[in-house]
Amino acid sequence: MRPFVLFACLCTGLVALAAPKKEGKKPAEPVIKVVAPAAAPVAPIGERAAIWHEWTDKEGRKIDAQFCGLSGDFITLQTRDGRTYHFKADILIPEDVEFARGCLDRSRKNSFSPAIIASAAADIDRLVGVVLTANKQALNAPATDEQFLRRIYLDAAGRVPTAKEAATFLASNAPDKRAKLIDDLVFSPSYSMQMFNWMADLLRVKDTFAKGVPAFSFEDWLKTRIAANAPWDKLVSEMITADGRLCDNGATGFMLFDAEMPLDGVSNLMTTFLGTNMACAQCHDHPLAEWKQRDFYQMAAFFGATDGKDEAIGSAIKKAVRADASLPKAAALKVEQMNTFRMEDADKQKLTFPKDYKYKDAKAGDPVTPALIAWSKGDKSLPVYNVSTKNPAQLRDEFARWLTSPQNPRFATNIANRVWKKAFGLGVIEPVNDIDDLAEASSPELMAHLTFVMKAAKFDLREVQRVIYNSKTYQSSASATPDLGKGKYLFNGPLVRRLSAEQVWDSLVVTAVGTYADNVLLRRGDDLKAMALPAGKVTLAEVKNAVDRTKKAFAGGGKAAGGSKKSAGGSSLGLANGYEGDKPVSRFSLMLARASELPQPSPETHFLRLWGQGDRLLADSATNDGSVPQVLQMMNGSVGKLVADVRSAAVMDAMKENTPEAQVTSLYLSYLSRKPTNKELISATKSLQGGLALTDLGWVLANTREFLFVQ
Repeated sequence: MRPFVLFACLCTGLVALAAPKKEGKKPAEPVIKVVAPAAAPVAPIGERAAIWHEWTDKEGRKIDAQFCGLSGDFITLQTRDGRTYHFKADILIPEDVEFARGCLDRSRKNSFSPAIIASAAADIDRLVGVVLTANKQALNAPATDEQFLRRIYLDAAGRVPTAKEAATFLASNAPDKRAKLIDDLVFSPSYSMQMFNWMADLLRVKDTFAKGVPAFSFEDWLKTRIAANAPWDKLVSEMITADGRLCDNGATGFMLFDAEMPLDGVSNLMTTFLGTNMACAQCHDHPLAEWKQRDFYQMAAFFGATDGKDEAIGSAIKKAVRADASLPKAAALKVEQMNTFRMEDADKQKLTFPKDYKYKDAKAGDPVTPALIAWSKGDKSLPVYNVSTKNPAQLRDEFARWLTSPQNPRFATNIANRVWKKAFGLGVIEPVNDIDDLAEASSPELMAHLTFVMKAAKFDLREVQRVIYNSKTYQSSASATPDLGKGKYLFNGPLVRRLSAEQVWDSLVVTAVGTYADNVLLRRGDDLKAMALPAGKVTLAEVKNAVDRTKKAFAGGGKAAGGSKKSAGGSSLGLANGYEGDKPVSRFSLMLARASELPQPSPETHFLRLWGQGDRLLADSATNDGSVPQVLQMMNGSVGKLVADVRSAAVMDAMKENTPEAQVTSLYLSYLSRKPTNKELISATKSLQGGLALTDLGWVLANTREFLFVQ
């Protein structure tokens, strides 16, 4: 949707990316007592005061909305009915753009202060140091500026810096330049893009679920919430409690993914948000843990009144379609799917124990009473365990309140452990999907501190990462991958690890087209609204109208609009008519947008999949294993041609330099974030004089191990 059209929809209230949450009795706020193991406590982030404003675009149209965020050229707003929007700020009048910048300054001042960041980071170093000393080890030497520069760009922005960005940082003598760079990156558009890549793998984000049901509105909703820096607890709660159809409320996408396998959905939910692996207990008592099959079913009963598929509406639509053979089958099928899949709570909990249930603590076929699991005897004495199970229609809400509470014994710890692994390559507790026993942590005290910081930050993942990135532990030289069979890794520094598929792709895209790629956004969810049928009885006329709207909405989109089975939900070029902001560049049949702005996941033959992007069938399905196809892609595939292209931004930047030495230095900064050594400079310059082209040198650097690994 174009910016002016989007703003018009904002003003008339026609677009609904996030429907208002259903009404329910608000539970009393529990009194929380947290004891931090840190020497100096981390002050919690204060409640963010909502900034409401009447925004005006250059056409004079107005809307009353709350400021949520400003990232690069894009602003995020939320109206009073809960709808959230993300669009390019330049459609607003200049006065409102300046007002948005002032809002951003105020929101940044409300973040952790530099003193608090330094204190919390120092406690990380102290706790890591205690364990290292006890084991006669020491922290690795500090990382060089070049190592830190490349590492923080990849971890916080998801890509390598450009030659200009690298040269600016390396030339600075400011004592606080690392802290300033961290803040610049975590408040940049690139941060939102890399966070989406990380969450997409965790939340199993796909263009389609079930048998090809488009899920673009879920992707749009998630991107918008990340851009608004929604706290993790709020984000998770919104996904768990979302109601309605996917075309009306993108937040329903997470739960609808497992609409046809709800028990598997509960198992995935427990692993994703609590680090508790109860998969075995779905069929029998867990052989290696204390979880019983009864425990699993009692947890699943909180979703026993929830239905994700309206079979009656589906049948009515099919009946209407059969009455008119002229209706295009593909479009009619999409209309049926988008109206059949929806989240709704009934007034009865229907889950029963399975027919083959063999334990004495319950009888097969009996109704299941919802009950929460606990990890220790004292857990259930916490106020948050006082949930009501009397109203089946509110069971999901009660579960979400317990799940996302700071009092939940594992929720904060789980996400803190995952964020730590994102930065270091390994969790404090491994594996991250099974953290039932906190004593298994490499340092229980460190894990407790990270959990405390997460709660103090009110689940603001950006603030927690600011703390981690500012620690000496993170800024130490990297270690080789340890043999965990010989003992736990005690974090002498981050691990050397191969770039993720998304990091490799995004880095190559930036070397090809520069930071232009950060302003290319893929938004396809609005078109799904065309498929929505009005409330009431299904009629042939309404189905016809929906089919006509669908055909118009996806005109020119072809198979990419609905996805194809072979491409795993997307085409090799994506949807050119689904992009907002800057227009994406296409070269060698490749759409040069960031990985977050391509089909999710990419087709099986795409560079991203060949380099380990997950299939999103399971959480954390991505890999960084090497393979022959990866080498072939770089040697003679489209990406290899892209790297060696004379139009490459990295090559063109190098060509602007006046001497061969400066040109070589520019390419080294573009690909390796450092200047060449004297030996490398002499060798490369001599090769250029002997006929080697700058495009060849760029290709060589892109194929080095140094380029492909985070150090």
